[in-house]
Amino acid sequence: MSQLDDSSTGAQGVAQVIAAMERPIVFGLPGGDTIQIFDALRDVGDVEGVLVREESIGSVMAESYGRLTGRPAVVMGQGAWIPGDGGIGVMEAHLGSSPMLVLLDATEGGSYSHHGFYQSGFGDYGAYDLPAAMAAITKRTFVALDPVQAVQMTQLAVKHAMAGEPGPVAVVFHSRALLERFLPGDLHRLHLGHDYRSPAPTVDPGSLEAAARAVAGARHPVVLAGNGTRDETARAALLTFAETLDIPVVTTPGGKSVFPEDHPLAAGVIGSFGHDTANAILGAADLVLAVGTKIGATDTMDEHPGLFDAARQTIVQIDTEPLNLGWTHPVQHPLLGRAQDVLPHLTAAVAGTADGGAGGAGRVASARAELGYFDVPDPVDGPMNPRRLASLLAEVLPPDVVVTCDAGENRLFMLHDFQCRSGGILLQPNGGGGMGYAVPAAMAATYSHPDRLAVAVAGDGGYAMSLHGLMTAVENGRQLLVVVMDNQALGWVLHLQGERPYMSQFAQFDLAAIARAIGCTATEAHTEEDVRGAVAKAKQEPGVYVLVVRTSLAESFLTIQSAMAGVSHEQVTRPQD
Repeated sequence: MSQLDDSSTGAQGVAQVIAAMERPIVFGLPGGDTIQIFDALRDVGDVEGVLVREESIGSVMAESYGRLTGRPAVVMGQGAWIPGDGGIGVMEAHLGSSPMLVLLDATEGGSYSHHGFYQSGFGDYGAYDLPAAMAAITKRTFVALDPVQAVQMTQLAVKHAMAGEPGPVAVVFHSRALLERFLPGDLHRLHLGHDYRSPAPTVDPGSLEAAARAVAGARHPVVLAGNGTRDETARAALLTFAETLDIPVVTTPGGKSVFPEDHPLAAGVIGSFGHDTANAILGAADLVLAVGTKIGATDTMDEHPGLFDAARQTIVQIDTEPLNLGWTHPVQHPLLGRAQDVLPHLTAAVAGTADGGAGGAGRVASARAELGYFDVPDPVDGPMNPRRLASLLAEVLPPDVVVTCDAGENRLFMLHDFQCRSGGILLQPNGGGGMGYAVPAAMAATYSHPDRLAVAVAGDGGYAMSLHGLMTAVENGRQLLVVVMDNQALGWVLHLQGERPYMSQFAQFDLAAIARAIGCTATEAHTEEDVRGAVAKAKQEPGVYVLVVRTSLAESFLTIQSAMAGVSHEQVTRPQD
C-alpha cells in the first residue's frame, strides 16, 4: 500500500481507508468525482472491485453482503444516481439493520454550484439536496468539505455502520474533498493506522442473573429469534441454548433460517403468513426470549395480544442497540449485547439454576401433530402450484444453500413452504420490501459464501427488474441459479383485487430466451421432474442458470394466512398447567 504525502489527494486518502477495512469489497459504477477514488483503489492493495450495471444492483449487493457477513461493504457512485437508482438497497439496509458504507460525490461544480451547475447536488438554488436525500434513508450522513474530512468521515462512517444497531452510513464528498491535496500539516491528523471500530457492548451481570432466574422459572418458555441472530457464531449460540435447555424456537420472517426448521425444537415462522405451529407456541408461552428482533408490529400481526403480550408474558430481550430494548413492548429483562456474546452466558446461568428441561421438543411435536408443519397441496395438472415449487426447491437444493427471495407473493410462498435445513440461509427483503432484490442479493452471496450454491427466487415482475443484475452476474463470472415463478401477474395485487383486476397482469414474454440473449443458460420447467433435472444441472454448470417455471394463479397467498390472523384474543386458548 502506498503511503500518503502532501502530494496526495483526498480521493487517495479515502482509498486508503477502504483498503484498511476487513476484507474490503466495493460494488460500484464510476462517475463524477468518485472516479478519482476508483482510480486510487488500483494502487492501495487487496480491494475487490465489482462493476455493476446499475446502482440499484450495487446497493442491494452491498446490503445482502453486509447482512450475510456482518461486515460493511462499500457501494460507490456518482451523486444523484446513488439515492435515485440505488436507494432500494440503502433503504433496505437502513430498515433491516445491515452495515453498509455509501460513498458518493456531490457533483456540485465547485464555485459554480450556486448558479445551477449541471447535476449539482448540494442544495443550492436550482439544485437537488443530496445530503438531505441520503439522511432520509441512512443511519447517518456525513458531508466532507476538504481532504482531511474526506478521510476522517470515511473512517467514522465505518465505525457508525457497525456500532450499536448496524446500518448504512453515507459520506457525501464536495469536489474539494476529493480533488485537492493535503496541506503539509494535515497528515498527522489522519490516524490511518487507528482502529475506529467501537467495542461490542457487554451485558450487565445483575441483569443477566435476573433474566436467568426468570427463564429457569418459566413453565412454557419460547425463543423468538430475529434477523439480528444471523451471524454464524450467534446461530451456533442459539442452537446450543435451545438444545441445552430444551426450549422451542420460533423466528420472525426476517429471521427465517437463523434456526434450522427441521430441528425437533423448531416451530417455524411467526406472523400472518407464518406457521400455525409457531404462532400457537409463541402465543402459549409464559416467557419469551426475544433475540435480535425489535418485536415489530408487522411480525406480531399488529401487536395481536394472543400472539405476544407483555401483560401476560415475561419478556427477556437481547439486542445490541439500547434504543431497541423495550421499544415496541415493555420488557422486564433487557440485556444489552450481541446475541453471540450474551447467549453463552445466559445458557450457563440458566443451566445452573433450572430444575429440569422445559419440555420443548414435546411441545413442538404436539403442535406439529395438531396443526401441521410444512404441509403443501397435492400436485395438479397444468401450471405448477407455487407452494409445491417452494417445497420442492427445499428438497432438491443443498442443505447449505443461500437462497434470496424477491418481494411479492412468491416471497410468502417461500417463507411458508421452503423448509430451511441446518447450515442453510434464506434472505428476503427485511425492511423496504422492494422488488428486484433477489438476483443482486444472491450475487452478493457468491462473494460472501463462494463455496455455497446461491439461488435467487423471484416472480416474473421482479425478474424483469433484475436484467441489469443478470448482465452483471454474467460479466463477473458468477455461478448462480435464478428460479422465476412466472404467472404473468403481480400475484399479490391481483389476488387482493378479487374479481376486479386492474393494472396487475403482464403480457407473456419468453423469459428464458431473454436470459439466453444475455449470456445465461436458461430453460423452462413444466413438471417437477423438469425442476429436479434443471437444479441438478445448475449445481454442476458454471455461470448463471435461469429456470423459468410457469406457476398457477389458482394458489393465493391468502390461502396460507395464519389461522390466528383472523382469531380474536378471547378465542386463543392457553395450555393447562
